[in-house]
Amino acid sequence: MEWFDDYAVQTTPTEPDFWRGNQLILQTNTRSANDVFALFERHFPHAQHRTVVWDMPEVDAKDLPDFAALGGVVDSTDTLTLQRPLGDAPTPDGMVIRQIADDADWMQVLDVMDEVGIEEGYPAGTHRPFLVKRNRNRRVLISQGLGAWFGAFDGNRLVAHMGMFHDQSIARYQCVETRMTHRRRGLCAAMLRHVALWVLGRAPEATVTIVAEADSAAGRLYRRMGFDHAETIHCVAKPGY
Repeated sequence: MEWFDDYAVQTTPTEPDFWRGNQLILQTNTRSANDVFALFERHFPHAQHRTVVWDMPEVDAKDLPDFAALGGVVDSTDTLTLQRPLGDAPTPDGMVIRQIADDADWMQVLDVMDEVGIEEGYPAGTHRPFLVKRNRNRRVLISQGLGAWFGAFDGNRLVAHMGMFHDQSIARYQCVETRMTHRRRGLCAAMLRHVALWVLGRAPEATVTIVAEADSAAGRLYRRMGFDHAETIHCVAKPGY
């Protein structure tokens, strides 16, 4: 992270096509849409995407510049933290939740990520290679003791997964996904509980954090599990494909 007067530049050199790892973080809302993207291009001259975040929880999305003519879409995400006792959520019958352990497990994680990504509209030709690089870096962090990845298995088949990375002060969920065939069965809630208990056993003073689209079904589930709103962050993204 490199800081300037009123913004920061976040880079991930090993993953130049990771949008949220290569972005501007603005602390003022004084620039036009054209100026915002021009500033991004100054720092990322070879990037195909454009990603800019306003680290200004008090700003309303309607007060941000209009990026529609530039191909940008503004999204708002709620940051939620565990502020109440963790909700109860039994593991559904026949399912097993455990850590992702080996190459075969990670291949199943990749398959679920790819399936969900295509469902969400990411291009089939480029999304899987991107995920391969992302997971390679995640496994490095896990090997350094900075977190773990978890899966829910129906027999030998992975049907849901999520990650958790942490230090002693912050613990953050990563990439919560469930196959379409196994949604609305309570898997996500059971995994949230399982993973929260795991990380609090390692870092009992950590603030457990998760993000969700504002006013989404996922956000409502997280609130039922004991998470409450901490702040809302706005981002504009222009896809790199």
